[in-house]
Amino acid sequence: MNPASAIFLIVLTLSALRLLVWWTEVRLLYPRRRDFCAEPEDEGLEYEDVSFCAEDGAKLHGWWFPHPEAKGVMLVCHGNAGNVSDRLWIPLDLADVPLHKFVFDYRGFGRSRGFPSERGTERDVRAALEVVRQRWKTHGETPPVILYGRSLGGGVALQIAEDPCIRGLVLENTFTSVLEIGERHYPWLFPRLFCVNPYRSDLRIEKVSAPILVAHSPDDEVIPYDMGETLFRMAPNPWKFIRLQGLHDDAGWQTSAEYAREFRRFVAEVLEDRA
Repeated sequence: MNPASAIFLIVLTLSALRLLVWWTEVRLLYPRRRDFCAEPEDEGLEYEDVSFCAEDGAKLHGWWFPHPEAKGVMLVCHGNAGNVSDRLWIPLDLADVPLHKFVFDYRGFGRSRGFPSERGTERDVRAALEVVRQRWKTHGETPPVILYGRSLGGGVALQIAEDPCIRGLVLENTFTSVLEIGERHYPWLFPRLFCVNPYRSDLRIEKVSAPILVAHSPDDEVIPYDMGETLFRMAPNPWKFIRLQGLHDDAGWQTSAEYAREFRRFVAEVLEDRA
């Protein structure tokens, strides 16, 4: 085989390998679902259906759950599976917390159009924050936002956590980076070479000025417990670290009374501090 043919074969092989790794990464990172398993009215929840667009034109969907005595807005960045219909427990469990709740789907999830990616989710969460701003305009001030990110949602939330309207950030069962997750669970994918959606939460968290509450379970079988501990140590303004109970998909404040209590105290404190 002549040198030119050998080089061509190497390039072709690497390209095929990169495509295979990319497809595997996307399948693992975004196991989304289009169909809904429930609607808010099934749980007796008051809500508004919200359609909005990202800056690149992607059509997105979310649910706005109003609170009659809201002192701010909770912007929810959910995990990597399912869609908003799997997250009705959030407005149900937090019905007593005086916040509007806005739960939205990333592109490719539920009724949101498009194909998910790290850049795409950043555009999506920025568009969701703009929805919050526009809906809070009736109050005549910058919206006080509690940003909540769970699992992948923590990486998504950190994409906008530097915004001055973010009063507090809650990270639950969140990774330091997808890159590190890949190195621990899927080293055969050579993530250092091929990872295209690294979600470097470890780099973003250092720039967040808002108080940060971190919660993680040592029994989390998906995202190692020490990643939560690392994020908390790296936070410029750490508020509290909560040791959860249960597996990765267990709702934290349903399995940990301390977390349920401290979450409410966190919301009250950060809103009062910056009033």
